[in-house]
Amino acid sequence: MADRLNVLLTGAAGRVGQMLLPSFKERYALRAFDRVPVPGDPAALRGDLEDAEGLRQAMAGVDVLVHLAADPNPFAKFREELVGPNIVGLYNAFQAAVEAKVRRVVYASSVQTVMARPFETDSVDVNDPPRPHTLYGATKHFGEVLGRWFHDHHPLEFVALRLGGTCKAKPEGFAWKSEAPWNWLSDRDAVQLFTKAIETPGVGFLVAFGRSKTVREYMSLRTAREVLGYEPQDDVRAHLPPRE
Repeated sequence: MADRLNVLLTGAAGRVGQMLLPSFKERYALRAFDRVPVPGDPAALRGDLEDAEGLRQAMAGVDVLVHLAADPNPFAKFREELVGPNIVGLYNAFQAAVEAKVRRVVYASSVQTVMARPFETDSVDVNDPPRPHTLYGATKHFGEVLGRWFHDHHPLEFVALRLGGTCKAKPEGFAWKSEAPWNWLSDRDAVQLFTKAIETPGVGFLVAFGRSKTVREYMSLRTAREVLGYEPQDDVRAHLPPRE
């Protein structure tokens, strides 16, 4: 354990957290954190992002913070539901990381930062202007901007991963009219992407899209490939029914 990276995984009970947890427990000295019990990790810490002191205690001795915790509801009300975890709690987590001398934050952003852009346009690159179509997406972009500020003012590396849809493929397959054909991210590819975001040296500040192989390259993987060495393994077309 002494040679392993000490990783704090917030939001470990959520969909993405459960995707990452088994691999992370084998690979890192992992500390899971959530406001609810974490399936598969009875030793996980319980706490709330709005409790700054609790976050400081959870961050002690951590090398890398993987910050997944947020309200993920695209229909959530801004003041009543999003401000607490996605704005105030986000700041608390980043500030606690700085105070604990964490060397890198890997932040789960979202494709919802750009999804108001017409689908008929060319491939979207991470350097294109943000265009969120929900307030949730706007809070995710705020996290990227806040990470930029922390990176510029503190010795903290920051990687934001704009994740595609992480729903599991169902036996009957995805529908062609859903978002799955262009933004799906499989469990296996998510583990690869986050592992590379944690371990790739010298990233400084980075924003990258994360998806599996999709019907069209709407979300450009150029940055993820060139900087992180990420290459998706799973193809959404294996889960799509024949096109009518």
